[in-house]
Amino acid sequence: MVVYFKKIYTYMISDVLGGFLLMGFVILDLEFNNMRGIDEYFPAQRENDTDNLENICENEIIEIGAVKYDVYMKELGDFKCYIKPKIFKTLNPKVQEITGITEDKLVDGIEFTQAMKELKEFCGENNTLCSWAKDDIAELIINSNYHRYKDIDWINKYLDIQEYCTKVLAHKKSLSLKNALEELRIKVEEDKLHDALNDARYTAEVFKRLYNSRVVKNYIVNDVYNMPAVMIRDFKDVVLEDSETEFLCPRCHSKAEKEQPLKLFNWRFLALGLCPKCKCRLLQEVVIKKTLSGQKVYTNNSTIINESDYLNYNYKFKKIV
Repeated sequence: MVVYFKKIYTYMISDVLGGFLLMGFVILDLEFNNMRGIDEYFPAQRENDTDNLENICENEIIEIGAVKYDVYMKELGDFKCYIKPKIFKTLNPKVQEITGITEDKLVDGIEFTQAMKELKEFCGENNTLCSWAKDDIAELIINSNYHRYKDIDWINKYLDIQEYCTKVLAHKKSLSLKNALEELRIKVEEDKLHDALNDARYTAEVFKRLYNSRVVKNYIVNDVYNMPAVMIRDFKDVVLEDSETEFLCPRCHSKAEKEQPLKLFNWRFLALGLCPKCKCRLLQEVVIKKTLSGQKVYTNNSTIINESDYLNYNYKFKKIV
């Protein structure tokens, strides 16, 4: 009894860092079904299968995997379930190919609301929910809204492990999980990737290698609904705000002379310019995301590029009408 009390006491004292209480981490990974590319396999299937539901919930969660750790990175348990689909009646063959999930597994799955109840129980209280990038946490809430599942107040403290690891490893661009595993020389069994529980474990392995309790607290978000988490896919009606897209030299902060204005490249806007003071070539990158409450958030970065990169980008700009 004395030893048990001592362990609990030590746990509580060491977890309070500058008034910040950190109880543990639940590392989450999700697999989705969606209708992207479905026409390649089933012509006209999208219209028949979705009934315009993609506008409400583009990605339906069909598998949840999670691993729980204490503050010392000791594993406390794992969680896995398949979810019986309600939104998309057809399993996208591309999704099946990537994940290995079959119709049989989904038929035997549980309802989404039951999965959320079990996940909440597994997570427990005061633990920080984590994932590789913000997509999973956003889809968890979007799917909950679609299913009118209201008991999501426990989704509060959140850590984007991708963002944390990218900064700790001093990369300028976001790392993919695969690249992080390679950089840290973590052995990967390729056939086990894209399984929700296995991916959660691989994410955890990366996090464990780079975990620093005093640093990680600076990356924990306490307001999930107001963080930029949702990618904008339709830019037809997006009007760029001048105040959010000022083009400055990262070296001297002079206003760049634009040589190519901002143009849309897939999911980001790019521009080319010249610093009038430093005489260096510049690339501007503007990414727009939405919060779960619907507000647009801009990320605006300018980098110095060499002449070769400048010519390459300039060529790409000329190809866009």
